[in-house]
Amino acid sequence: MPKLNVSRTLKGLAIAYILEAAFLYVATAVIIWSMISGSAKALLTDSAMAVLTGGAAIWLTLAAKAIVRNKRWARSAGVFWQLIQLTIAGGTFEASIPLGLLMAVPSVAVLLTLFNKQIVAATLENRD
Repeated sequence: MPKLNVSRTLKGLAIAYILEAAFLYVATAVIIWSMISGSAKALLTDSAMAVLTGGAAIWLTLAAKAIVRNKRWARSAGVFWQLIQLTIAGGTFEASIPLGLLMAVPSVAVLLTLFNKQIVAATLENRD
């Protein structure tokens, strides 16, 4: 197996986290806009969704910053988030195979990268 450029790979993971967070920021804005514009039918549910998607976006943003600093928790956060996305992708396959693949393929790629031996070793040290 070829040797990775660990620093570059960690930056790539951070970019993946940021792209996922950006999608969640947009989703949060859409939910809030629907509540403001009056098109929301279930304000309590939409409020909860806005808090959840906004919180996840902030969490992924912080994880992106932490992964380039070799923090162990950022790798764990990435694994958790990719599993969440794969779960959502699984349900999406029922409606649209291309959309499901659009969600699943990047998640699998990030998961495989997070479990690479060199990435695991780089994020094992406690550098708090």
